[in-house]
Formats: sequence, structure tokens, C-alpha cells
Amino acid sequence: MKPENTFIASVHRKLPRDLYHEKMHNPYRGGTADVWYSGRKADLWVEYKYLPNAPKRADVNAFELCSPLQQDWLVNRGDEGRNVALIVGSKDGGWIFKAVLSATIYKNKPPPFTRAQIAVWIQEQCCLSYDE
Repeated sequence: MKPENTFIASVHRKLPRDLYHEKMHNPYRGGTADVWYSGRKADLWVEYKYLPNAPKRADVNAFELCSPLQQDWLVNRGDEGRNVALIVGSKDGGWIFKAVLSATIYKNKPPPFTRAQIAVWIQEQCCLSYDE
């Protein structure tokens, strides 16, 4: 399994079993976010990217890690009022960006979220309460 998929699976293992999620792979349509989450409160569309380590030499524009089709899809769905996010994983955790256009990973700053915290955030976006 590729590192990005391994990261996604590690986050999904921490989600409650009843929070619906589906990988959105479609070889005929490029750009669609990686995973769709559905809960009683809202849907959430997440594009995942993976960096092995936090940047050490320069800030990284995480939005530029996305292909032009992915960038267009995220911006256009966000403009429609959809709940979209960009999550960048690393071996030490990850970064969550709701404002995908201003997604910056700062050099020498470790990831602010663990995989478990990312799973909690996803659940909070989709469900009425954490216990749901």
C-alpha cells in the first residue's frame, strides 16, 4: 500500500464504525476528492496528500500538492457551499486545512494533529455529537 493510503487507513481505523465513508476513485473523472464522509450533520469531502516529514527548509503550500484538476474540484465544491478539506499526512501526524487556498505548512513546525485527532475532527464535521 502506498504511504498516502496507509495514512488514510490509519485515520479510518480510529473512526466509529457507523460513520459512513467511501473512497472516490473514478478513472473517468479526475480531480474528485479522495474520500466522502457522510453523517447526520453534514457530508465532508477530503483530499488527502502525504509528506513523509515536516518541511525543514521552506514553507510548503499544501494546496499546490494537489493536481490542477483536484484544485479546481476543491475550490468549485467549496464555492457551492460543500464541506471540503485538505488533509496532509506525515509519519508524525497531519495538518487539516478547511481554507484550502491558504493551506500552508510551515517549515520546522511538526504536524499539529495526531491521527486520532484527525478522526475526531472528521467525526465532528459529520455528526451531531462525538457519541453519535
